[in-house]
Amino acid sequence: MSGLLDELGKIAGAVIAEQSVDTLDPDAGFLEKAAGAFAGYEAAKIAEDKLENSDEQQKAED
Repeated sequence: MSGLLDELGKIAGAVIAEQSVDTLDPDAGFLEKAAGAFAGYEAAKIAEDKLENSDEQQKAED
């Protein structure tokens, strides 16, 4: 179940980024929107990894 939630978070990041590109540039083409979606997906993945590492470090310190 955790894997599914991880993927949903990444997809949400992609959707939010694509919508942001659309808001900032209503005339954005497919490639600009796709690049925004990819960047959002990767950003969500990086943020998730950092949070997991932070949690693991806190547990190790306790």
